[in-house]
This record gives sequence, C-alpha cells and structure tokens, in this order.
Amino acid sequence: MISSTLLTIVILTLTNIACAQALNKAVVVPAVPSLDAALLRNLVPQKARIRSWPESWIPKDCKKAIEQEKLNPRDVDVFELLFNDCPNDPWVFCRHRNSPMQRKDMIETFGRMPVRVRQFVRHITAIPGVLSAGSSGDNIVVKGTGPNLMTIFIHEAAHSMDSHAVTTLPSPFHKTSEWLEAYNKDPAISDDYARTSQAENFAQTMVIAIVDTVVPGGFASIHPSYQKISNQYTTAKLYLGDLIVPYGKCAKRLKNSEAVPRVGGVTMRSFLQAGGDWRPDVGLSSTVGVIEDSEEEDTPVIFELWT
Repeated sequence: MISSTLLTIVILTLTNIACAQALNKAVVVPAVPSLDAALLRNLVPQKARIRSWPESWIPKDCKKAIEQEKLNPRDVDVFELLFNDCPNDPWVFCRHRNSPMQRKDMIETFGRMPVRVRQFVRHITAIPGVLSAGSSGDNIVVKGTGPNLMTIFIHEAAHSMDSHAVTTLPSPFHKTSEWLEAYNKDPAISDDYARTSQAENFAQTMVIAIVDTVVPGGFASIHPSYQKISNQYTTAKLYLGDLIVPYGKCAKRLKNSEAVPRVGGVTMRSFLQAGGDWRPDVGLSSTVGVIEDSEEEDTPVIFELWT
C-alpha cells in the first residue's frame, strides 16, 4: 500500500494543486508494508452473475472517463455484475479492450471489498496505461495493472466514503473536528502519500482501518508502531462502523449514470428510432436506499501513480 509502494500524484489541473494542502507530520517508522496480502487472505470474494451490455450503449460516466484519455468508447466492453450480497442491483463495469487488467481481476478485487464499501462506488473503468488510479463522481478509473490492486480499489472507494458515508457530520469527513482531533493526537501518519493532503491521509487510513477490522490481531499484528497512528484509524472505524465490516447485504446505492450511445453526434431519440439495441435499465430497485450525491459532474479524473 503504502510507504514501500510510493504514491505520486499526477495533477491534471492547477485547481487541484491549489486545493491540496500538504501535511506537516512525520511518517511512521518503520515503513508500513504492502497490506494487499493481509487483505487478500481475509476478504472473501463474492460470487457475481455477469451480463454483457449491448454494443451500442455505455454508461455516461464511463464514456466521459474514456474520452478524457482520448480513447474510443467503441473499444470498451461494458458488463454488469450482480453480486450475491446485493442481489437486485448490479454494478456496471467498463473495460477498454487494451487494458492489461483482466475482467476477472476487476470482478474479484471489487468483490472482495465489504459490500457496504462497494455501495459507495458508481462504476469501475479499466483503461490501458501505467498503473495509476483516480476517482471522480464516485467512479473509480484504473490505468494498467500490477500489485496492490486491493489497496488501490479501497483507497479510491474511501474518497467517496469521505464524502457520503458519515451522514451525522458535515461532508467531507476529513474536514470535521472529529477527524482533525484524531489526527492531531497522533505523532505520525501512515506514509508519504498521506502527507500530500488530509483527503489522501483519510483514504490511506481507511485501508488500515479495514485491515484492523478483518485481520486477526488487527493492524497491531502487522506493524510494531501501530500506536503512533492509532487515533486516526480507530476514529475512522468508529464513524464508519459496520460499513467496513465484511458480510451482510447492500443497504444503499449510488444512482448509476445513464446509458448513452457510444457514438457521438446523435440524439437518444434518433438512435432508438434507427433501431439501436435495447437500452439497458440502470434504475435502482426498491430494495435499496439512494445515496445522495452532490459532486460536480464535470470534475476530471485525477490519477494517482502507483510505482
């Protein structure tokens, strides 16, 4: 995850540079090792039924992410996953055909995340490139593939949970007095990337909070200096509660983005009148609540480079 797997952020806009405020706190010693092995041993992948979308359609948010990277939406496989622990509401994934991340890796990695963490993710998109990841509009976009995919998925989902999960406090959670008090009590933070901003610190800390939840003996069994960052990850556990506990069923979901034609320059009506394929139903069932989302639609994906 973490100190041994250095994260360098790739900033795509000057606005993001202005918004990020580096943290002036020491990184815990020794370095936190990669946590993927511990997560993979203790998070069981959920089984999923897979259904491919017709070639004519793609989720609007996937199309936006694909076109942001100057890729062709026609080269994307779109499929939906109906997991056993969320049996009425599938997630829709998009995989560019040149992405080195295979469909099975996308499905298994996502399916290992606790279901109530997954419910804060709208879509997953996999595209070619150097291993990096970002989130926008509660969508996760991953370039390339490599080690630490479990950590990457959880980290990116944490950004959405930061915005939506703690409904009893103002959003985002990383700006609340409850979080900042925990941060100030600890003499250290988890890694160099956590120092780039409080938002990234929370996302990194949530990975540790899940490790502390699912690994026998908790994070203390992995790191000898766990107490130096314990106020942060125990506070994350306190406010996230059973959202980060595996098992159970989905209770809420983000609305899916609408299904749109892959080709540009046509209206929805003219496309359907021309005999286009059946339009996938992206509505949520009555068995789940809706997670309110107020994020700007046109926020570009900011990729975090994992090296």
